[in-house]
Amino acid sequence: MKKMNLKVNAAAVLFAGALFVPAAMASPVPVATWNFNSTLAASESGVTALTAIDPLGANSFMTDSVFGVSRTVYRFDGNRLPPSQQAGLLVNTTGLLNNDNAYSVDMVFQFESDDSTWENIFGVSNRQSDNAFYVEPDNHLQVYPAGSGPTLFTFGEYHRVSLTNDGSGHVTSYLDGVYQFDLATTVMDFSSYSAENPDRLIHFFADNLVGGGQGEFTDGRVAIIRLYDRELSPTEIAAIPEPETYAMLLTGLGLMGFIAHRRKNI
Repeated sequence: MKKMNLKVNAAAVLFAGALFVPAAMASPVPVATWNFNSTLAASESGVTALTAIDPLGANSFMTDSVFGVSRTVYRFDGNRLPPSQQAGLLVNTTGLLNNDNAYSVDMVFQFESDDSTWENIFGVSNRQSDNAFYVEPDNHLQVYPAGSGPTLFTFGEYHRVSLTNDGSGHVTSYLDGVYQFDLATTVMDFSSYSAENPDRLIHFFADNLVGGGQGEFTDGRVAIIRLYDRELSPTEIAAIPEPETYAMLLTGLGLMGFIAHRRKNI
């Protein structure tokens, strides 16, 4: 056997070991992944890019340590008041999500400091309602105006935050993979704001522009956002890899494609 074939097979075995895990442990596949590797484009081909909310022109990519690994992240930089000067990101989910309320969002980010009583994580009202997903004044996750979780959200360090929606008026939240709460609520349903949000936008970090509770914003940094078109189970939430592991797996998939191409042409 040729030495080149031996090297190819060894590489294939290495990445097969990393990628083909038992079904019970397999990571769910997102419809969109934004890794912020100096771009707001998605990792998946043909998927829409994120749009920056950057009224001050101060958002930027920067290098930071995320869970002990150096990588590029996206820093959002705005003013708490007026709310029109808050910063963040948005995405049009038309064509990404099924035309219903079932979805999941998984993200790794930090809020740099506790600048206000509340900090907006994301909402689906097109910034037309105070109802959204927050870090609340006692530093727990909360879907306002419903209940909150038990684990403290600390500022100035990265956390993995997940929210799932079953599409039938029920949401579940996790902090760093640990269950926080499940609630009977429709405030995270796109259908609750069909008139205000016909494009089914998700706004990250920037709070509402009208109504009560304005100004619930603080600067921060985001390392990854993943979007799924269904409710994820607790097992699936636990199986989602950290950002660096996910990047390694994507690299492995790319290399395996290269290996297959080389073998076909040997």
